Amino acid sequence: MSQPTQRLQNSWIITSPSWEEWQYQKAYEGGSNVHLDNMMEAAGLEAVKKHFLRIKAKVETSVRQGVNLRNESFGAVFLGNPGTGKTTAARLYAQFLISLRILPGSRFEEVTAARLATEGVKWFETLIEKVCRKGGGFQDYENAELLHIFKLQLRTLFGGRMNVEGGPNGLYCRVVARRIGYGRGREGFGNARAVEIALSRIRDRQAQRLMLLRRQGGQPDDMMLTQSDLLGPEPIGAPADSAAWKKLDSMTGLDAVKQSVKAFLETTQYNYHRELEEKPILEFNLNKVFLGSPGTGKTTVAKLYGQILIDIGFLSDGEVVVKNPSDFIGDVVGASEKLTKGIIASTVGKVLVIDEAYALNPKASGSNTGSFKTAVIDTIVAEVQSMPGDDRCVILIGYKDQMEDMLQCVNPGLSRRFPSGDAFDFEDFTIQQLEEILLAKLVQQGYNATDQAIKVALEVLDRTRNRPNFGNAGEVDILLNSAKLRHQQRMSKNKTTKGSLLEAVDMDPEFDRGQQATTNTRQLFEGLVGCDESAAKFAGYQRITANVKARGLDPRDYIPFNMLFRGPPGTGKTTTARKMGQIYYDMGFLAKAEVVEASATDMVGEYIGQTGPKTKKLLERALGRVLLIDEAYRLGEGRFAQEALDELVDCLTKPQFERRLIVILAGYDKDINRLMLQNPGLTSRFPDTLNFRGNFTPSECLELFGNEIQDLLQRVNIEVPSVSSRDSARLLKRFEQLSGTANWANARDVKFLANSVFRQLMQGEDSSSGQLSLTMPLISHVVDNMLAERVGRMTNTSKQDKKISDESQEAMDSGDPPIIFNCNTTSTNNPKAGKPVIPQTEKLPPPPPPPSNELSKSPPRHDTRDLGVSDYTWANLSHSKTQAALAEKAHQANLAELARLEKQKSRLAQKEREKLERLRKECEERNKENQKEEAVQRKLRDLGRCSQGFRWTKQSHGYRCAGGGHWVSNADL
Repeated sequence: MSQPTQRLQNSWIITSPSWEEWQYQKAYEGGSNVHLDNMMEAAGLEAVKKHFLRIKAKVETSVRQGVNLRNESFGAVFLGNPGTGKTTAARLYAQFLISLRILPGSRFEEVTAARLATEGVKWFETLIEKVCRKGGGFQDYENAELLHIFKLQLRTLFGGRMNVEGGPNGLYCRVVARRIGYGRGREGFGNARAVEIALSRIRDRQAQRLMLLRRQGGQPDDMMLTQSDLLGPEPIGAPADSAAWKKLDSMTGLDAVKQSVKAFLETTQYNYHRELEEKPILEFNLNKVFLGSPGTGKTTVAKLYGQILIDIGFLSDGEVVVKNPSDFIGDVVGASEKLTKGIIASTVGKVLVIDEAYALNPKASGSNTGSFKTAVIDTIVAEVQSMPGDDRCVILIGYKDQMEDMLQCVNPGLSRRFPSGDAFDFEDFTIQQLEEILLAKLVQQGYNATDQAIKVALEVLDRTRNRPNFGNAGEVDILLNSAKLRHQQRMSKNKTTKGSLLEAVDMDPEFDRGQQATTNTRQLFEGLVGCDESAAKFAGYQRITANVKARGLDPRDYIPFNMLFRGPPGTGKTTTARKMGQIYYDMGFLAKAEVVEASATDMVGEYIGQTGPKTKKLLERALGRVLLIDEAYRLGEGRFAQEALDELVDCLTKPQFERRLIVILAGYDKDINRLMLQNPGLTSRFPDTLNFRGNFTPSECLELFGNEIQDLLQRVNIEVPSVSSRDSARLLKRFEQLSGTANWANARDVKFLANSVFRQLMQGEDSSSGQLSLTMPLISHVVDNMLAERVGRMTNTSKQDKKISDESQEAMDSGDPPIIFNCNTTSTNNPKAGKPVIPQTEKLPPPPPPPSNELSKSPPRHDTRDLGVSDYTWANLSHSKTQAALAEKAHQANLAELARLEKQKSRLAQKEREKLERLRKECEERNKENQKEEAVQRKLRDLGRCSQGFRWTKQSHGYRCAGGGHWVSNADL
């Protein structure tokens, strides 16, 4: 064994197929080359090592055949990241070629790109481009002429000694000529040069075949070209031999993509047999569009798809080039076209992958790069013809909606070159496929997980699916990263470094929220007045979810996701919506326990065509959450509002939104019922209703007021006072009167009243002990102020009404009403808490004047008081008569307002018609001007004044090109 072989065996070397082949040749075939030894010692670079061995085999075969290699091209391009050994491999390659006597000299020179630029490379490139632009006037060779050239080159190269299976004019040689002729008519077709390239590939295949046969101990004929040399192996073996196909086939999901690629591969075998029958082959457009959500493997599959095309011989080069839209866009006029042409020209015979291609849509950008993106699209359309048999594959990758929008909005030629009907559609992974990905990633990262942890992880992923732009496999990575971090924190807290077992708490710290959902619902509604019906309904939904899940069914099919909230103001609709978000999140239906509050204003656009997209964008923002549309009756007013309502009805049945968010329409009973009549589809979209009963009773208002006051005082450690039965009765009567005023908002007004009392308390001066105290006179003063204000809004007179005070005095002598404050409540800051508060009336401003008496006036008819009727009864009767009169007055006002609105609606409709007619005329005039302008632009282009082909801009006396350097006057035009 030679010394180099011993040295290699004694060194630290990772063996590879190329290294083993070289060791075999040195041991049994007498191979010896120090430069090849050095190459084999390099780490990695397996593809480079194989290329060295292929050249060696080809040279040795040519020597045995007596063929001159003078016309062979051994040029190479070394590409790779920094530090991957490009320069070292290039030096070894030059020395290797010299050692094989391929090059006549024994010296090589190195040069840098900087030096080439300094020495005039730019001039050289310009000269080459000028020569290429001149082209030639000769016609491309026909198949018969190509066959003749092939035979001539074969005879010249081997001196007539090479035999061909089937003969020089036989079937296999005719197929070779026909394959070369497929490139005829395309830019860059090499004709005789293409024959040389084809012959070189044939000799490469022959050299490989001879090497394998010799390795097996055979004595093959060096002067025989077989069918496999001429045509390559039968394509049936390509998928099995392709590492890219194996990797694609092993990926989770992607069934539709795999079937499409497999069918595409099967046609190669079909075409192979059609060539042997000398029939036209089936040609395909290799360019594809990959559509799908993030994390579905589009970029990975695009690279594998390109490599498969290379493996089966559809492309002449063996490289997949990945670019982003930013690589095509320039910073000045004309730069985008130049960059795009350069990228496309450099990818001949390769696969060009444009990731996130939707970013090239000029209409989707809010910046000033729209014209640059248009230039990129136009250049791609001009340079990529998408003809069957093209020696280039371009793949556009992006999200489905954005890509389809781009293909429809830009140059129509783009959709012809990249038809969306033939696109590879990457569907979102199912929960079962996500489980496969999760388990595979756990094994890959060296972690284990309990069965409960896997179940919780899948529940988290299922909830996350409701969010917009669900990341699929990317979400699995995010989940595992968070789980590993929580696992490390838990291990650190337990003072141990052992264990790689993930538990349920690592996947979700609140993984048991579903088991505690019923308890949580009772706690959520605890202390809320008037929400018993809501709490009971949601508790029922939780029981349905638990029972349905236990039987292996999907609870989404049995739980409502769209609801109507009907009830007066302040009855808890918004509060219930917030609680509903937490409940549905605990049940696993929402990604976040958040409420997106919106109104008709957030859905209605400002001009025609804006309402639909605005409504859809609002729904997208609320995905995985609760969308509460308050005062929803406004969606039935006006043409734009009606458009928003129609868009809402349409979107709620689309897969993008159906059962992926909670939509609540809230409003008053009559308004919601009237809204349901605006669109026939609303009733079916919102079958479930949650009715919030009418106004709170005075006792409920008093209870809620006491809870709010107690909560406010406890925040600042102020003692909660005790209240006597007499004071409580007075407040109860005040709430009875307040609830009878117009537009009483129940809990909302009660909370406002409690905040007003607190503000009034904070305005007072501290006592000598430094502690503020809440007194009953202060509460009465604030309540009376609010009552006077509300009653004053119901009348137009300034007369005083003493009736309220009289009724309050009567109420003081009635039975014991409820107490609003707990007399046993104590404060840590005042040990005397619990005793009645001493009124401090001297510190309060005088009470407000009683409400106006206008509300309690009797009707014009003066009724006589019957004998024996007490003052209290008569006062109550008078108040009831006043309320009835006010109700009738309000009804008449509503009728008058309705008539006014009808007239206003008619006037607005007329204005809209006039506006539409004006806009139509303006558009028609503008279209005519645009047509005239386009005719002028065509004429200016025909004149050829601007060598760059820029667009012309109209000025006062003529036109100037966009570059500013050329001018055409109106007279010249």
